[in-house]
Order: sequence, then structure tokens, then C-alpha cells
Amino acid sequence: MYIEQQKILDGTDGGLKIILHYYPQAEKALQRKGAKFKLRASEKTASATLKQLTDGNWVVTDFGGDQKPKNGILVAMEEEGLDFKEALELLASRYGIQGQEPPEILKPEISTREARPEENEGEWYFEVREGFTELDVTTVLAEKAIPYKKDEQGQKQIDWEKIERIFKRYRFHSLLSYSIVKNRKVITIAATDRYPIFMWDEGSFKKIYQPLSPDKGRRFMYYGKRDKDFLHGLAECHLAFDSLQEGEDIDEETGEVRSKKKKKLPEIVYCSGGSDGMNLAMIGYQVVWPNSETAKLSDRQFKTLAKLADKVMNMPDIDHTGLREAHRLAMEHLDLYNIVLPAELRERPDKRGNPSKDVRDYLKYHTYYDFKQLVKTALPYRFWDEIYYEDKAGNWRSKFEVKNTRLYNFLTKNGFYRLQNKNEKQGFIYIQIKDNIVREIEVNEVKTHVHRFLEEQYVDEDLRDVFFRSTQLKEASMSNLPMTEVDFSDFDRDRQFFFFENKTVEVSKSGIRVHKLGEIKRYVWEDEVIKHRYQEQEPHFQISKNEDGDWHIDILKKDNIFLNFLINTSRTHWRTELEDNLDALSPEEQAAYKKKHLFDIAGANLSAEEIREQMHQLVNKIYVLGYLLHRYKDPSRPWAIWTMDHRISDEGESHGGSGKSIAMGAVSRFMKSVTLRGRDPKMTENPHMYDRVTIHTDYILVDDANQYLKFDVFFSDITGNMIVNPKNNKSYEIPYEESPKFAFSSNFPLRNIDSSVLRRVLYCVFSDYYHENKDGYFRESRNPREEFGKNILGPDYTEDDWNDFYNFMIQCCRFYLNHGKIDPPMENVEKRNLLSEMGTAFHEWADTYFSDRMNADVVKKYAMEDFIRSTNTKWTSQKFTKALRAWARYYGYELDPEEFKNSSGRIIRKIQEDGHPTSVEMIYIRTTQAAAAPASEEKIPTTPGNEKLVPGGQTDAFSNF
Repeated sequence: MYIEQQKILDGTDGGLKIILHYYPQAEKALQRKGAKFKLRASEKTASATLKQLTDGNWVVTDFGGDQKPKNGILVAMEEEGLDFKEALELLASRYGIQGQEPPEILKPEISTREARPEENEGEWYFEVREGFTELDVTTVLAEKAIPYKKDEQGQKQIDWEKIERIFKRYRFHSLLSYSIVKNRKVITIAATDRYPIFMWDEGSFKKIYQPLSPDKGRRFMYYGKRDKDFLHGLAECHLAFDSLQEGEDIDEETGEVRSKKKKKLPEIVYCSGGSDGMNLAMIGYQVVWPNSETAKLSDRQFKTLAKLADKVMNMPDIDHTGLREAHRLAMEHLDLYNIVLPAELRERPDKRGNPSKDVRDYLKYHTYYDFKQLVKTALPYRFWDEIYYEDKAGNWRSKFEVKNTRLYNFLTKNGFYRLQNKNEKQGFIYIQIKDNIVREIEVNEVKTHVHRFLEEQYVDEDLRDVFFRSTQLKEASMSNLPMTEVDFSDFDRDRQFFFFENKTVEVSKSGIRVHKLGEIKRYVWEDEVIKHRYQEQEPHFQISKNEDGDWHIDILKKDNIFLNFLINTSRTHWRTELEDNLDALSPEEQAAYKKKHLFDIAGANLSAEEIREQMHQLVNKIYVLGYLLHRYKDPSRPWAIWTMDHRISDEGESHGGSGKSIAMGAVSRFMKSVTLRGRDPKMTENPHMYDRVTIHTDYILVDDANQYLKFDVFFSDITGNMIVNPKNNKSYEIPYEESPKFAFSSNFPLRNIDSSVLRRVLYCVFSDYYHENKDGYFRESRNPREEFGKNILGPDYTEDDWNDFYNFMIQCCRFYLNHGKIDPPMENVEKRNLLSEMGTAFHEWADTYFSDRMNADVVKKYAMEDFIRSTNTKWTSQKFTKALRAWARYYGYELDPEEFKNSSGRIIRKIQEDGHPTSVEMIYIRTTQAAAAPASEEKIPTTPGNEKLVPGGQTDAFSNF
């Protein structure tokens, strides 16, 4: 069943019930007008508002997010992760709203017959309706543009006389049908009582208009010789101008006809199309509009209009294209007045569900008198006047006068504003906005812009001198430029924007959209623009899960250097594939295999399990990069990235060279970042560690972290607000949602791992495919520079290489947005962490000490004393227990089975010590082969350090207790 969105809104108090369902905290905004509320628990300050529009529908605006007003349906889509149709179905079910049959696709009646002899091939025939129907009127005219009058009984009715007079003045007709002779067939397209067809008859050509056609390309059709530079309505403007000149101005004394200055029309409005033209004509304006969307108002046309009217006014749409074209026209025709529709109009959907944008949409909600105010306040870009006066000698002269309001208007239309900045003495800075790019400027740059503009316009020297002398370009005057708010948020919970030199790329769960510069109202500082001309590409990879829940990846683009680099850093079984399984082949066969599978995550020499693990490694890297690229700080995903080597080695042994720093450093290409030297052992003791971090920093890379890095120092900065203590300045706090994300690259695993560490870490593991041949461990050395013939992301990258890289990374971001946490295969990660936790000395000691003490009670204090004596260390009992637990987990043993523990969670046995029975704590390490139940007791000596293991039992000395 079809469900209309307005029916959902009408059935939920204009969507208010839906909004309160998801945001019950918005109730406070109903109780106190203008009150703000929080949409996120992490917000320090409430930033969302609730507003009821004049049509009765409610909208939420999240000023801490995308700042776009959302009605109840859009809120449900966002919170539930649904598309439009799914959201309508969910809400209809929840609120008991019945659907209806889907609306009929409106179309004309089409019939065909044989052509008669007198009907010529290629001819068109038109059947014009007498007058207009109510459907015609309501289709073409907005509600507030339809003229009404009162009948004899005082009842309000449509003023048909005025409608027919205005429409026919512009040769606008309602058609019953039009026919085309083609191949000796007459094809007739007829209007219906639900589908009107119109025509402008301009003599040499006719323009057919089908406003309800679902095919946008068929809404306009032409017959005759089409003139793309033709101005509809120009003839009517000439007629109106001529009517003003009627009647002679006669001198009463002489009877002579006096010469007089011709009267002009008050204004002519240049519209974007015929629909807007008909609406403005109906409310009393002289209008013209071009014959095609691509036609431009030429200089000749403008001069013609300027001779007819005091003001030539432009009525642009307020979408991106309309505003861009309006600015272009205003810069070409400085005397062209620009009527500006209110920006809030875009908050209202038109009949097709798109944001309202034109004057017809405006007149749906606003009256003629409202529009009259827009006309009254319209301004041209010319910011000076030339005033003529008669001097004392009777000579006519001229002088130039600066028009301040127009000057500020001209500057703002060229992107000059003030922006609040509390760090500045005056409380603001000067900026220029061009497309989506914002740059801070000095006030003198505004003056330079004006002088350059006047020079390019070849204006009179006297005028240029006026502005060189004028105080209107000094800072005191420029401080009158309007303040503006700029949305620098390049992300929200479900989206990330990337700003390139030529495009803005929007990434969401549903896909990747590429916008022209200035097309969306998201902004970026000039120094944060990615210095690359982006060209969109097809997907580089496709990731799915198989029936067993394992990740599978298909590589769709084979020549992406960075992706191939990541593939090889994920080949954890490369020695099995490229060495062990090739040794039996000839050198030629080995070389052929290596060449064929140079960048292959799923080589033919690997088992299914090995391929599964390597694919999982690569998917994890793609997810990690996507996570770092999405700048939204989700409190439920408070992770720092810890990159480490897959190869298990003894504690303290460092490999490096595996590509971790290259991969993590790649993120810096997209955002402001700070790199900390992790090898510095005193880094975390530095009170100014974040000296280079600012509110604009998005990413911190702790590179090459040392073995003993105190990770807990970063806890509060990763999951909470960040305190920055710059040198020679006051410390300040960066809120969590604006603080940077962290990544660590290290040749070592994390130490002292507990639940606090685990909830803050997302691991990323790198194979040792790239390596140095230290101590002859490998057969060769291998590095990316030699393999690819260039440095990864280096100066020898070509434009195509960079485009591959940026497309791939953006696709990583989209993948992240669609998935929950994806850890790498954790077996080797956990083993490296356990090795780090127990340490080399304990590992070697425990291997020896417990070799003949498995599946039996061992006195804990005797074991600990032996460890301290053997290794000459001073450990606490707590540290010893933690290492013992790590050692048991490393080998898959079970430490202290639950069934042997007492109520306090320990294994307590009695032994004879110094001739006295003593209760002591025991260690029991059970192998996977051992039985769950204790074995029979065995008599043992009790000399500390030499006790023989007794499975689950006690010493002979106390067998009688």
C-alpha cells in the first residue's frame, strides 16, 4: 500500500509525536519557547531546537550536527537507519495510519489514426480550449497568486476575467490536444480532466508545457523555429511601456507640444522560467523569462529592458544552481536588482518532496504584500551613484557617491564577512568564503578586492579616485560587514565530508556523493582543503560475509598502489606461500608464481583457512582507516588504534619496517594531525606533550611507540575531554566530541592489559612481508620502495596514483559507516600481549619450573620464592599472579580450576611447615588432557621448592585430617 508522507505527519500532530518518541528531552522546548535540548549524552551544551512551521509540521534542527531541519519522518529515517519508504511503513504501523492505493501516474491520452491527404508530414495541429479550467489555474498558479473576487452574494470566487486577461496577454493557452503527423500517421496527445497541457504561442514558434509529466525531459516541447535568445514577455513590456507614453503634454499658453522625458515602467522582473513568470504577472508585475534553461541574459537584452523600466530585477531560484547563476548575472550587469527569497523557504518541501526554491513555491505560503517587501529591499551590485548637478556657472557636472548599503551587499555577495572569534581583541575576524572554502583575511584585502574590481570594470578614473580617497573602505567602515555563522562541521554521526580543490565528497552508509563546489552548505578552512583534483572511480573492493560468518574480500581494482601495499601487509602466511610451498619448483616456476601473485591476498598456494585469515587482516585494515577518517567521536566507539606486528617474538625484540607508520600516516593526508615521537621514553612525562594540538586537530599519531609506553596516560584523552597545556600560554579544554582520534604504531604489544585498556583499543596487525633480513632470519630483505618502484604516497606519485589513493580511502570510510567493530584475527595479537604481560624472564622460568608440576597442587609461595631467587627480581604477589595467569593462557592451560577453589576464590591446602600444620594457597595448572576431577593422593616430601605434584590432593603429613 502507498502511504503519503503528509498523512503520516497529520496523524502524528505534525510529526511531533515521532520527534518526542526519539527525543523525549525535546519536551522542554514545548514548555519554554526557544529552549534547546541535547541529542547526545556527550554534549556539554544543548544544541538542538524544536520549531513548528506555519504549515503545522514540526522540525528538529541539530546545530551540533548537520544543522538541517528534519521533520518527524527524517528523524525516524536517521535514528532507525531506514530509507524513506521503510520509514513511512514503520511509522504507519506504529501509529495505526492506514495506507492507500498508490497514486496513479498521470499521463495524457494518446491516440493514433491514418493521416488525411491535406495533413502534411511533420505538421503539428493544435486544438485550443476556450478559457481555462480550475485544474489549469491550480496547476500553474500558487495558492496566493490566484486572484479572487466577490460575487453578487458576497461569496469569494476565482476572478476568471483577470486570469484569462493575464494569460492571454502572454499568449498562454490551455490545449485540448495537439497532433503530430509522422509516417502518415496522426498521433494525438490530449489533455484529461487530471492532466492539463498548455502552450505559449509566440508566432514563429510554439512552446508546449506539460507540468505534470513524470518525465522532466518532456515537460517542454517546441514547434517551429526556436530562438534560444528569445525573451518571453518582452513584447508585453514594450506594449506596457508604450501605453505610458499616450497623451500629449501641451503648453497651455502657446498650444505647442512640449518635449517630455519618457515615462518608464517601475520594474521588469527577469524570471528563471514561465511558471514563475505567470505567477508574478498574475500579481501585477511585468515579467520576462528566457526560452531555455541554458540561455543567458545578454548585454543587449539587459540594455533593452533598462530602457523600458527604472529597475530591471532578477528573480532567481534559491537552489545552488539558481544562486550561482544569479551572482554571475549580477556581476555582469551591475545595475540588475536581485530579489532574494528567504532561505527558510528551502525547509519546506515542494509537491515532489524536494526543497522549495522558486517564487511559485514562495507564493504558496506568502502573499503579494510579502513579495512586495522583497522587491522593495532588492539591491544591485553597483555600489556607487553618479549624481548630476548644475554648478554656479550653469554648467552640468557629475560626481560619484558611495552607497554603503550596496557596498556591503556587494562584498557579502562576493563572500566577505566577519566571523566571531573570542581570541581576538575585537571579538571577530574577517573572512572570505568562496564556494565551500573559507580563508581568514586582513581588512586591507577587502579594499584590494574593490580596487581590482573597479579596475577590471574599466570605470572612470574619477570614480577610482573616489574609492582611493574614501573612508568607506577603512576598517571602521568594514566593521559594518555582517557577522556570519559558518558550519565547519565536516561530519555528523552518519556522514563524513571531504573537501578537494574541485569537488566536495559526501560519504554515508548509503553511498558516496560528489558535489560541485559551493553546492552544499558545509565549509572548510582553506588550509584544510585536500590538494588534489578528485575524480570519482568505481569501487576498488567488495567485502561480504560467507555462510560461516567469515569475511571475504574481492579486489576489483588491481593497480592501486596503496591497496596493493595493504594487501601485502596482510599476507601473514607469505612464507608458507612463497617459500615453503615453492621450494620444490624450479626457479622459473617460482618466479612465474611470484609475478602472478605479487599482490594477491588469496594465492593459490594457500589453504582455505590461511586465505580466510589474510582476508580478515585486510578487512580489519580497511575498517581501521575508515574509522580514523570519520571524525565523529562516538562515545560507544571510544577507540584508539594500536598497530603491531603479527610475528610473535620474545619480549623486547623489535622488528619494524612492516609498513605500520606508512598506513597510519596516510590518514594525515585528510585532516589536521599531530605526530608524537613515541620512541621518546619521557614523552608522557612532558606536561606540554600536546603543545601542537589545537581545537582544529583531528588526528594524533603516536609513532614508533616504545616498549614501556604508559598507555594509561592517554586514557582520559581518548575517552573524555582533552586538556591542552601549550607552552607559555594558559591551558584549555577540548570537548570530547571535538577532540582528535588517536593511533599508535609500535613494534611492541601493549603492556598491563586490563578491561580499561581493552575497551579503548582497536587493534590492527601487520605481517612481516616487508622486512629487513636481520641476523639471517629471512632469505632476503623486502621493502615497498623496491617492490613498487616508488615510495608509497611519496613525491613520485602521479595524479592517477593520488586519485586511486583518495578514492580507496573514501571507500574505506563508507565501509566503516556500515559495520560494527572489526578486530583482526586475535590469536597472535593475544599471544603477543600475553608475552608482554608475563615478560621474558618469567616465561623462561615458568616453562622450566612447571614442566613436571602440571595437573597438581603447587605451593604458591614456594613457586614465587623460586622465581625471585632464579631471576633475581623483586615482584609483588599480585604481579606474580598476573604473569602466571598470562603464561597459562598463552599455552591454553587452565589456572586454578573453579571446582578446587574455596568460597573466597582460592585453593587452600594444609601442609606441614616447621613441624606444624599450616594452611597455604596453592597453584593448580591443568592441561587440556587432564581429567576434571582430582586424582588419588600421593605421599610427598614438603621441602620448599622440591615438592612433587599431587593432583588435587594434599601432603601425606595431613592425610589423617
